[in-house]
Amino acid sequence: MGADLPEQAAHGLPAEDAELVDLLTAVLVDPNLHTDRQMRLHHEISAVLRAIQRDLYGESGGESRYQAIEADTRELPDLLTTVLVDPNLHSDLRMRIHRDIRTILSGVQAQREG
Repeated sequence: MGADLPEQAAHGLPAEDAELVDLLTAVLVDPNLHTDRQMRLHHEISAVLRAIQRDLYGESGGESRYQAIEADTRELPDLLTTVLVDPNLHSDLRMRIHRDIRTILSGVQAQREG
């Protein structure tokens, strides 16, 4: 029972979710990412995760749940992981998280390259 399934990554997440968490982590630790851009990135991704919580738990329930998660874990990759392991997160919302966060991160990468 000690071995994870092949599709499970070190985070205890399915491989695709773990890849998204790792991608976010890599961007955040990039020494070339300016502090103001890092803060904006945190704000943008937090907004995505907050919207997911509202969609799952309603306007007030989602906001209070997100605030509890945020108070528990200040690190953005941890916030993302907590949302991804929510048993109520269904496939459509999971795909939306992946799409929205990858779009945000690709914008960061494009700015660094351009």
